[in-house]
Amino acid sequence: MRKTLVLIAAGLIAAAGARPAASQEVTGFHTVEQMQELVAQMRATLFTPGDAVPRWNRGGANPDAELRAAGADRFYYLLHKTGGDGVAILTDRPIASFVPPGWRVVDTYGDSDARPENPVVQFELMSERYVIAARSGSERSRGVDCIEGIANATLYQRPGAAAGPDDDMMPLFFRLGLLAGEGQTVCTRYEGSRATGWRGLNFTADGRRLAALDDDFERITIVPAAPIESLLVYRAPPAQGPGGT
Repeated sequence: MRKTLVLIAAGLIAAAGARPAASQEVTGFHTVEQMQELVAQMRATLFTPGDAVPRWNRGGANPDAELRAAGADRFYYLLHKTGGDGVAILTDRPIASFVPPGWRVVDTYGDSDARPENPVVQFELMSERYVIAARSGSERSRGVDCIEGIANATLYQRPGAAAGPDDDMMPLFFRLGLLAGEGQTVCTRYEGSRATGWRGLNFTADGRRLAALDDDFERITIVPAAPIESLLVYRAPPAQGPGGT
């Protein structure tokens, strides 16, 4: 559910985080086969399952029940993560209805007319300049929330935002990250409460761990609804020293 965009973000960060090596590889693409190879590498990095966990889908917290009880039109999720703060909204409204005036559409993916079950819209800053917005459906299965694919997504550019060192790569990584996530079902077991916030652990649909999708710094809280741009925060990764340290 709230992992919809987190999965995409993880794919983008995994690819972009290896810069300059990754940028040299990507800018050197000459064939479709080379791009397909990178998508396969991203998919293997993020979605190769680990060990099965007994009772993995039992006893998880249900943040959606808390948010709906508070009023899904009056409260949003704030997603505190290593790379910044994102926003998730339980809503039937389209992505564009939340977007501030002036944001420029760079690329789109999927069908904006699709009507997923239990839809959630999520916004993530991938740099100061680029925002990814995605919409998907979710299913509550025992004690976990499961997502199977993204209905549609849009990459936006914020006018006047500072340029980042990887901005030239973002449109490509947007597309590659979405392709890497196609056909993947991810189930998330949430631990915590509204008072303390929630953290998710990720699994395949048959209960094997997807630890590469976890974020040790993640905390999901419920906040009053507000303009999207006022809630989004980007935190740049620490600068690397000589030798990548």
